[in-house]
Amino acid sequence: MNRPADRTADRPARLPRLRRAVLVAFAAAALGFAPGASTQVSAHDFCLLPGAPTADPGSPFDLAMHLAETFPGETVPWRTGKIVSMSLFDAHGRTEIASPPLEGDPAQARLELRAPGTAVVTLVTDASYIELPAAEFDAYLDHDGHTAALAARRQSGRTDTPGRERYTRHVKTILNAGGPAASVALTRAGMILEIVPQTVLQGLAPGGTLPVRAFYKDAPYADAPICATHEGWQGGPDSYAWCGRLDGAGRAQVPITAAGWQMIRASKMVPVKGDPKADWHSYWTTLTFHVAAATPAAPESAR
Repeated sequence: MNRPADRTADRPARLPRLRRAVLVAFAAAALGFAPGASTQVSAHDFCLLPGAPTADPGSPFDLAMHLAETFPGETVPWRTGKIVSMSLFDAHGRTEIASPPLEGDPAQARLELRAPGTAVVTLVTDASYIELPAAEFDAYLDHDGHTAALAARRQSGRTDTPGRERYTRHVKTILNAGGPAASVALTRAGMILEIVPQTVLQGLAPGGTLPVRAFYKDAPYADAPICATHEGWQGGPDSYAWCGRLDGAGRAQVPITAAGWQMIRASKMVPVKGDPKADWHSYWTTLTFHVAAATPAAPESAR
């Protein structure tokens, strides 16, 4: 299995069937689903998606948890018990969301914006655990580009031991991406692993690129895989419209190849000590936002 490398948008980055099984288990555990539960989970990316890309202050809007084998995947019931923190950032600053009201079936959070313009909602999940057979764990590390973790297992002679992992999700979504106070989307939210746009999303259209920067704790997340995709992507399950690598400063130029909802994702694996159930901690992050379709040019006769 090759690690993700730069690919053009018409050549999908596809995960192998082995990785699919691993990430289905990740997705289920992260949301508190018990093994064997009747959840119909067949997905690995976890993200937030509003019911619509824009919302007016004071008008309630729905925010859904999604699990996606192919983005945007399916809405799953809101799992309050797995949330460590949830925040809303807008022109008035940051506010913590302790327990949002839930509506609908499957249940979704019902929120309101406090100010007009761009807003960002972030969510961090509690830690979940998974243990994999040695070969599967090493294959997963290799595929996702966690070369340091794979090398550490080899150097310590532990490649024949199961992989015991603790993992958390650090996700965010952007509303009113082209509205006033667009700089809200350019500010770090303070999550351990985070993808941050480096230019306002206003005017972003298919055929363009979005410069982003990834951060791990207080430093750029350098030389690591990053992938992006969009709704309507036809590459099939466990594939992305584009994959590349963050540079030494944690930067990447993400191509925008279609209108609609977009997702950018990355992950980080680090060793842990003192946890009797895990030798590694992985952090997973997704950023979702909406790109409007290009407005057709008016006919010459109408100008």
